Amino acid sequence: MNTHIRKQFRYGWLWIVLFSLVFPLSTATAKRKWAKKSTVKVMTQNLYLGADIFKVVEAAITDPTTIPIAVADVFQTMLDTNFPERAEAIADEIARTKPHVIGLQEASTYYIQPESDFFAVNPVQANELVIDFYSTLNAALKARGLHYRAFSVTNADIEMPMVNPESSSGLSDVRLVDHDIILVRKGLWVEKAYHDNYYFNLSLNLGGLDVEFTRGYVAVEVKIQGEEYRFVNTHLEVRSEAGSESRVIQALQMAELLHRLKRERRPVIMLGDFNSSIEDEVFTHDLYGPIVPPYWQAVYKGYADSWLLQANPGDGYTSGFDEYLSDPNAELTTRIDLIFVDAKRLKIKQVEADVVGDEIQDMTPTGLWPSDHAGVVSKIRFSHK
Repeated sequence: MNTHIRKQFRYGWLWIVLFSLVFPLSTATAKRKWAKKSTVKVMTQNLYLGADIFKVVEAAITDPTTIPIAVADVFQTMLDTNFPERAEAIADEIARTKPHVIGLQEASTYYIQPESDFFAVNPVQANELVIDFYSTLNAALKARGLHYRAFSVTNADIEMPMVNPESSSGLSDVRLVDHDIILVRKGLWVEKAYHDNYYFNLSLNLGGLDVEFTRGYVAVEVKIQGEEYRFVNTHLEVRSEAGSESRVIQALQMAELLHRLKRERRPVIMLGDFNSSIEDEVFTHDLYGPIVPPYWQAVYKGYADSWLLQANPGDGYTSGFDEYLSDPNAELTTRIDLIFVDAKRLKIKQVEADVVGDEIQDMTPTGLWPSDHAGVVSKIRFSHK
């Protein structure tokens, strides 16, 4: 697999960044008074884009001529994993827990162009909508009387040809646009929303075509019970094997995010699929030197893993069910969907957290898990200072 980092950088610069993460400079924290009763309920949920897109990467490695076949397989699996039905199950979870703020990852939008022009001199982007995951979920929420405002960042926008016997040329084009979204319960005060894409992203060569898997973050300031917080939602690069290029890139993405958050005047609560867990270890890359995993970057910067603040947290596994979501005996094996709390500026009194969408009764009527990731809902109580 031909992988590389989009932007090149010097070894010394990387060492300075990672050194500052492990040994952060002390900074003054503003003193403020907190309400006697300050409770925040938050949720993070990866919606699952519906199929294993890395099948296309495997096809590119083994035989690039089979890429359109692999793309067609991925597209059909996305249809089979039936997001409209899964959205109903996810909406049920939200209706039951009623979070103030929700972080959604892999809020995908699919488009198709029935007659491919992928190999034309001036191809046109596919724009015939197949499904918009956010709109589908939002309709399910509204049907339950739940109303949330959405703030999003647009990440990867990838288009590939696929085999389609119904097309005159035998090919159609499929386009996937990835989004991360923050939902804020209607009625809450919101301001100063912003979003951005990461400087470092994974780029893959798929049969001679360089495809960048752009990722990003979205942030919004919300007032809950008289107190203001900065909520941030992100989806970092995939975990992959230890020492891989993906691990390097996700570490750089986390370093960028934490650097951006240093300027925040409000206490931060980070939600997301960080693709990193407490088990991850610092490693040395042959080219880039010491790499601190995203999980430990957050901890070194003073963020508390809210799941571990419970009296009896348990394993809290959230990932991952199989590609087809249909195995009732499937088990989750890692905890990478996390809620980090700014412990430097927030006095955390109590945390009650639960993994949702991981029980047999959570499966849809046709026997699908709501997502390949379980969600996490945390009720966090803060005491006054």
